[in-house]
Amino acid sequence: MTTDNVTNSNNTERTILEGGSKEALNKKTSVQFLLSTTLGVITIILAAVSAYYGLIRF
Repeated sequence: MTTDNVTNSNNTERTILEGGSKEALNKKTSVQFLLSTTLGVITIILAAVSAYYGLIRF
């Protein structure tokens, strides 16, 4: 019984096929994180302002 070993070159090749280089993937991930964090903060602020002015109740 033999085991197929996945080499680093295969992982690199898969990364390039799925979305580009490691640097591009890191940049894309950081942009997505920043965007989702910003949208989350804006949502919390809007909910707090709405609750303050009595537009919604918690």
